[in-house]
Amino acid sequence: MKRNGKIIAIAAALSLCLLLTGCYIAPDDVNNNGGNTTVNNLPFQTMAPTPTVTVTPDTVVVETQNVFGTPSGQTGTAATPTPASTSGTGGWSDWGSAGSPTGSPTAVQTGGTIVFSGETVSPGPDGTISVVTEMPATPTPTLAVVTPSPTPPSLQLGFTGSESVRALQRRLKELGYYKGSIDGDFGTNTEKAVKEFQKANGLSADGKAGEKTLAKLNSKNAISYKQAHATPTPKATAKATAKATAKTTPTPNLSKNYYLTDGSSGKKVETLQRRLIELGWLDGKVTGTYDSATEQAVRAFQRKTSGLWEDGIAGPDTLRALYSSKAARTSKAVASSGETLEFGSEGSAVKKLQQKLKDLGYLSGSVDGKFGVATQAAVIAFQKNNNLTADGKAGTATLSKLYSGNANKASGNAAKITTNEKNSSGRDTSGIASTGYDTLEDGSTGSAVKKLQQKLKDLGYYHGKIDGSFGEETEAAVMAFQLQNNLTVDGKAGPATQRVLYGTGGKSAVTYSALRMGDTGTAVRNLQYTLYELGYYDGSIDGDYGQTTSDAVRAFQIQNSISPVDGVAGSVTLGKLYSSEAKAATSANVQYDTVRPGDTGEIVVEIQDCLVQMGYLDNINGVYDDATTAAVKAFQSANGLTADGVAGAKTLVILFGY
Repeated sequence: MKRNGKIIAIAAALSLCLLLTGCYIAPDDVNNNGGNTTVNNLPFQTMAPTPTVTVTPDTVVVETQNVFGTPSGQTGTAATPTPASTSGTGGWSDWGSAGSPTGSPTAVQTGGTIVFSGETVSPGPDGTISVVTEMPATPTPTLAVVTPSPTPPSLQLGFTGSESVRALQRRLKELGYYKGSIDGDFGTNTEKAVKEFQKANGLSADGKAGEKTLAKLNSKNAISYKQAHATPTPKATAKATAKATAKTTPTPNLSKNYYLTDGSSGKKVETLQRRLIELGWLDGKVTGTYDSATEQAVRAFQRKTSGLWEDGIAGPDTLRALYSSKAARTSKAVASSGETLEFGSEGSAVKKLQQKLKDLGYLSGSVDGKFGVATQAAVIAFQKNNNLTADGKAGTATLSKLYSGNANKASGNAAKITTNEKNSSGRDTSGIASTGYDTLEDGSTGSAVKKLQQKLKDLGYYHGKIDGSFGEETEAAVMAFQLQNNLTVDGKAGPATQRVLYGTGGKSAVTYSALRMGDTGTAVRNLQYTLYELGYYDGSIDGDYGQTTSDAVRAFQIQNSISPVDGVAGSVTLGKLYSSEAKAATSANVQYDTVRPGDTGEIVVEIQDCLVQMGYLDNINGVYDDATTAAVKAFQSANGLTADGVAGAKTLVILFGY
C-alpha cells in the first residue's frame, strides 16, 4: 500500500508538472466563458488524453504557434497519408523529404491532443501547439466529354429556298418591315427590312438575321414598324456629326429623335424643305407643311442614299444623311412644293416641267422655259390621263404625280403637242367648213365658240369663261382634246375635231360628189384639212388634189376598211370621212393578211393599182401573176424589205402608205 501510494503521488506530481509546462496556453487564446475554453474562437469542454493522427483528404490549414517564440503558419493540400516521423519524445509532422514546408503535409501526429469541432490541438515537446483545420472533402467532379453544337449561321443576303428565310420574311411582314412576297429568297428587300428592324430595336444594323436578331424578332416586345414610326417621344441620341453645307440652311438640332411625315408642319418641316430645295430634290418655295411633294422628294433622296428605307418619312437616319456634307444631290427636282406653274410662268421650273412632259410623250418641240399654249395643253392631257383635275395648272398634286416615277405615259401613238407647230407654213385653214362645222381658231368669236367652250368645259378640258372668244385658254383646251383623241394637235377646232367632240355627224345618206387626182377648189381643201385633222395628210391645204392627197385618201380607206382602195374620194369614202365614226390614222394598228402569187380578188387589184401608180407595173388584171410578183420584188428591194415577191403585212403597210 505504501508503495502504491508513493507511485500515485509521483504520478500526480508528474501530471502537475506537465500541466504547468507542456500544456500552457497563451492568455489571448483562452476565453473562460461559463467554464468553456476557446482556441481561435472555437469552444471546447474536454481534452482527449489519447494521441490523434489527423489526415484530411482535401485542403488542410495548419496554424502553428510557438508559445516561446514567434508564430508561423503554412497552408497546403493533403496527399495520400503516410506514417509521420516519431523520432524523439512525442511525434511531429513530416513536411516532405527536404524537411521544409514547401510540399504538401502527409500526416499530423501529436503526443497529446485536444479535439473539438473537427480540429486537433496538439502540444509538441518544445511547447508548440499545432491546430489542424479539417475542410470537408470536395468530391472530384466527373467530367463528361461534350461536343458543343455548332452555332447556326446568320440568315443573310443570298440565302434562297429556305423555310427559315420564309419564316423571317413572314415575321418581318407581320411587324410591318417587309412588303415583298414570302418566297424564301433573302434578297435586298429582305436585307433592308432586317436592317430597319435592327435599327428600331437597338441592334447592330448589319442586315444579317443572327441569334440576337431572331430572338428579338420573335419576342413579344419586338418593336413594330408602326411603333417605330409613330409620333415619337423624343429619345436622347448621340450628337449628329453631319452638318448642312449651305450657310443659308441651318442645321437642325438632332440631339433628339423626331420624325417628319405626312401632316407634319412647323419650323422643322421648313428646314427640311429648304435643305431638299438646296440639294435639288424639291422645287418651289418653303411652306412648312409636309405635303405630297415633300414626301416624294424625301423618297427620291432615300432611294438614292444607301442604307435608307424608302418610306417617305424623314426620320433620324434620313435626316442625318440629309444634313450630312456628303448628302446626295440631283440636278432634276422630283417634285414642286408650294408653287403652281401655269400659263405665263417662266424659268427653270417650267423647263423641268416641259422636259418631263416631253419624256412622257405629251410634248414635243423645244424646252424653252415658257409656259405657253402647248405646255398648258400638254399639262391638261397629262392630268386627264392620270386621273387628276384637268385645269392646265401644274400644282403640287400634278407635279408630284409627274415626277413620281409611276406617271402614265401618253396613250397609244397619240401625236405630241408641239411648242412650235402653231402657224406652221402651208396650212391656211381660213374658210374651211364641212357638214355644218366651220373651223374655229385663235381670234374666232360668236355662239359657235361659246358652244365649243361649254363642251370642252363639260369634258374637263376648259376652265375659263364661257365668253365666246377663242383665246389661248380655249386653244390649249382644244389641243388637249385633240391629243387624247388621236387628232392632229394644232389647237384649231376644225370640222373633224368638232364632230368627234360633239359625237355627231354620223354616217348619213348624203351623196357626195367624187373627188380625184387633178381636181381643185374648196371641196378639195375641206378634204385635205379633214384628212390632216385625222392624221393622214401633212401637205399644204391648197385645194389641189395631187399624189399626196391621193395617198392620204388611200391610207384612210385602208384604215376604215373601205373598198376599193383606189385613192379616189368617192361618196362612200367622203361619207365615212365626214362622220364622227371616222378612224384616225393612229387610233388602231392595221393588220394585213399575206397575199401570195396565184391569189386573185379585190386586194390584188389594190396592190396592182399601187404598183402601177408607182411605176413598178404596167396594168391591172386582178391576178397575182409573174409580172405582179416581179413588181412586188422590185418594190421590196427599193424599200429595204426582203425581196421574196410575197406581199406580207410589212410590205402592204408601206405600199398602202400606212
